[in-house]
Amino acid sequence: MKREKYPLHRLMPDICISAVKERDIEVKLKQVISDWTLVDLQFSSFKTRGELLLKGTETGEVIAALEDSLMILNSLASNRYNAPFKREIQLWVWKCATAGEILENWLIVQNLWVYLEAVFVGGDIAKQLPAEAKRFSNIDRAWVKIMMRAREVHNAIEVCVGDETMRQLLPYLLEQLELCQKSLTGYLEQKRLIFPRFFFVSDPALLEILGQASDSHTIQQHLLGVFENVAQVEFHERDYDRILAIISRENEKIPLEKDVLCIGGVENWLGNLLAMARQSLASVISSCWQFFSEPEYTLLGMFERYPAQRRRKS
Repeated sequence: MKREKYPLHRLMPDICISAVKERDIEVKLKQVISDWTLVDLQFSSFKTRGELLLKGTETGEVIAALEDSLMILNSLASNRYNAPFKREIQLWVWKCATAGEILENWLIVQNLWVYLEAVFVGGDIAKQLPAEAKRFSNIDRAWVKIMMRAREVHNAIEVCVGDETMRQLLPYLLEQLELCQKSLTGYLEQKRLIFPRFFFVSDPALLEILGQASDSHTIQQHLLGVFENVAQVEFHERDYDRILAIISRENEKIPLEKDVLCIGGVENWLGNLLAMARQSLASVISSCWQFFSEPEYTLLGMFERYPAQRRRKS
């Protein structure tokens, strides 16, 4: 009888080691898969429109957990005993990597959608940018659909890689949102060129000013951002859009030489208000200078008669 080249008793240690290693790989792989069957996405409400947002903190934790799973899977993928499970390991490496990338992009799209939703859903800016408002309306409908689908599926992995929906739709939505944002940036630049003091305020503040421009009284909270020490303006009691005077933080009031009407774009009538404020202040300074040469001039009298940047009682 021919003698075996590799006696079985010599191969047994290697066979046992391989079996133990493969079992260890199988257990770790099954644990990763099992863990992800229990991980669901968490949602939060947006205004009164329902659950249209991913919860930021919870989603960040899911992304971190995906990275941890990827470390385990990459370790299994580099193990020389992984042959029986190689295809499944590679599949889950792809699933975890892709899901993590999708969730990161999802949050980027979400943040941009929330920012632009405040601009293009209602408000005055949507009327001035009708093409972009229409583009955003299409984006908005798509966003609502993907969030409804996500709430129905729930499972983080299945939502992200169960089909091609998220991989195809999110890049498209991001592209469309960036086009809206680019047009909006150009629009804000035009307004700043007309009224350069808008360069002093942030984009969100400027969007709030422009978005509420149909109500002239909403400018009150932004005046200190665009004027030097003009804290309020005084409106006519009956003529809603007529400005009569400017009021400082010290509660000093300077009546305008000529009333300013809040008609047309806010950037235009704010320019008129700035010009009239300068003219009115120049008139006050001129009157104060003339008072110096009057016989009844006193320093205290000047302070009482003219604005001097000191606090007065209301």
